[in-house]
Amino acid sequence: MIKLSITGKNGSVDISQLVPSISLSGEFQQCARTLEFSMVASAIDTNLPVVSCELGNQVVVTLDSQELFNGIVFSRHKSTSGSSINVTCFDYGIYLKRNEAVYKFPNWTPEAITKRICTDFGIKPGRIAATGVKISRNFIGVDLYSMIQTAYTIASVKTGKKYQIRFRGLELDVIEKGMANEPLILSSGRNLISASTTESIESMINQVRIYNSKDQLIDTKENSEAVKLYGRLQSYLRKTDDEDAAKEAEKILKDYDVSQKITVENLGSPLNITGNTVIVQEPYTGLYGLFYIDNDVHMWNKGQYTNKLVLNFENMMNEKDVGKLG
Repeated sequence: MIKLSITGKNGSVDISQLVPSISLSGEFQQCARTLEFSMVASAIDTNLPVVSCELGNQVVVTLDSQELFNGIVFSRHKSTSGSSINVTCFDYGIYLKRNEAVYKFPNWTPEAITKRICTDFGIKPGRIAATGVKISRNFIGVDLYSMIQTAYTIASVKTGKKYQIRFRGLELDVIEKGMANEPLILSSGRNLISASTTESIESMINQVRIYNSKDQLIDTKENSEAVKLYGRLQSYLRKTDDEDAAKEAEKILKDYDVSQKITVENLGSPLNITGNTVIVQEPYTGLYGLFYIDNDVHMWNKGQYTNKLVLNFENMMNEKDVGKLG
């Protein structure tokens, strides 16, 4: 059973019976999950209970005692002409985006950087992925999320792994994407409601020209088959002293190949969140195999629980490159 409670200055109140629908969502380019709900209320109906829902109140959503969301009310809308209060909440990842700071990290690992930021900002570190890769970076007036994500982006080039930041309750996790769960199987006739696919080359890069610090061409990497099929779609890359430019170019060609957007709707499961994986078995679209969740929406409407997921064949990371070399 889904339960939604609000905690304010007068304590915690279960408002589940006043909330006909709930939407909980996340996506791989964000570190904060979003909760939206409408709470039944009226300016004139005295039979309805009056529940305080103030900005800054804590909101917790549980499903059969499992915590799915823990966050803060950031906006609300109410009107004398309406019969509900519309509320938007974010989990504690929002504070990584809304706090900027100055740090200099000479020869630190991403995991050490993350733990230092957690200590300084009173954040409880959870499962922090270990890379063993040391970097040097100066961050001046940069938000905390971009700092951590930049450090893990740099490490990703060397480890070949993808990383994602997310909160689990009050704890900050940095996970290796695709390794955080046993994938749920979604299949037609069982728990898969619908599936659709879209292919595109709009973001394709099939040739990378590499230049040195004096803007002299030193190398070219390309996907020759893609150039032949779709025409040349070229990108510029400047080599820096600490960068394996050839490896970075190969990574660009891989990340910006033909994109395929896959959307599925299924019976709800709390396992289906961004950063996790699912196995899809759907004969009409030909979708068979392991997919990475790039975007998830969990919806509860009059007792029915469903997911809408955006899936990807490729394991994508929200790559960041902020700050300056230390």
